[in-house]
Order: sequence, then C-alpha cells, then structure tokens
Amino acid sequence: MDRLLDKKTSEQVGELLNKMTGKVEIIVFKGNNEFSVVTEQLFTEISQITDKVKVISYDITSPVSDEFEIDRTLTPASVMLDSQGNDRGVRFYGIPSGHEFSTLLQDILAMSKNGEVEFSQKNIDRIKTIDKKVRIRVFVTPTCPYCPKAVISAHQTAMANSEMVVAEMFEANEFSNESQKYNVSSVPHTIIEVKENDDWVKTGEFIGAYPEDNYISELMQAIDIK
Repeated sequence: MDRLLDKKTSEQVGELLNKMTGKVEIIVFKGNNEFSVVTEQLFTEISQITDKVKVISYDITSPVSDEFEIDRTLTPASVMLDSQGNDRGVRFYGIPSGHEFSTLLQDILAMSKNGEVEFSQKNIDRIKTIDKKVRIRVFVTPTCPYCPKAVISAHQTAMANSEMVVAEMFEANEFSNESQKYNVSSVPHTIIEVKENDDWVKTGEFIGAYPEDNYISELMQAIDIK
C-alpha cells in the first residue's frame, strides 16, 4: 500500500507533534477488513514521524481487547494511553481521516501532557462530579467540518473523569449497522449512555457541535446530574 501521508503532510505533522511533552501509546485492535489495515498504517506512519508515539497492534480476538472493553464486532478500534501509560477513556472506532485527522493530532498532544483538558475549571469540576459509568459515542464522517469539535469535547470529558467516562469516535460510514441502531442521519451525532445493571442505556442525544457550556449542560442533563 502507498503511504497515506505525503512528504508535506508528514512535515506538518512533525512540526505539530514537536509540541508533545511526553510519550503516547496507541493500541490498535484489528479485524479482517481493509479499514483495519488503513488504520494501522496511519498510526504507524505517525510513529515514524516522532519517537514519542508508540503503536501496538492486536487482533481483535486478543484477550487485551477485553481489558479495554472493546466490542469484538467493531473493528478497527483504537485506544490511546497518556504519557503515564494510563487509559483516559479515549477511543476511535474507524479511521480518523479527513477532518478527524486533526482530532487525532489534538488528542495526541493532550495525552502527551497527561490528558490535558482545555475546558474551563468550572466545567471540569462539573464533569468530576459524574459518579456513574457513562459512554459518549460521537458519530462522524471524514468530510464533516463540525465533527472534530464534537469529538474533542467528548474526549476531553473522558480525560477529565476517566474513571467514569469513556468517549468514542465512530466513523458513521464504516459502522453502518451502529449508525442504523442509533438512527444516525446527520453528523456530528452524539449519543450519551449510562450503564445500568451491566447494560448501556441511552439517556440523551443531540446533533451538532455545541459550545462548551451548552455541551456540558446537555451532558449533565442526560446523566441526570444537576
């Protein structure tokens, strides 16, 4: 397969990732599909640009997938670990390409700084009050210019309270069954679920990329925290 990142793009990525302060590890769980091949190659090419990004790949059948509670029917799936090797709840389902490539790079930078969150302190404090297991799923497409903001908001939420929150980017076209399950017709489409008796129950959803305060309000209302 030809390289995904041309010379100019690789140089731009290198300039951006020079701002990393620590190392980041990306774990890719692969299935028997072309999307998995492309995803692994994309992360590998990034790791060739900077030695601060390490990539480890597993077949989705590996027991390691259970450690991160990855659904074995959904591949490719990727997990990002911060500079201390901690899982901060950041997930990618599908190829983070197009506009989502910028999301990926922003996440790498934030995770290299031990999961740095750019929300206001007021909103970080609100997120830390979440005391139930929450899953945020953001459905996107590579051509959507508004999707990165929605995904970053979700990932930042997970970084702020990784004990309770996991946040997942879902490439809607690659996961058409999941898109149909959640009735996704426009993106970004954010689904908020709470774990009840070992099952994920949808408690809220919204379409669009909301400003920070509005996003936090929607999130906390869906989780039923005032």
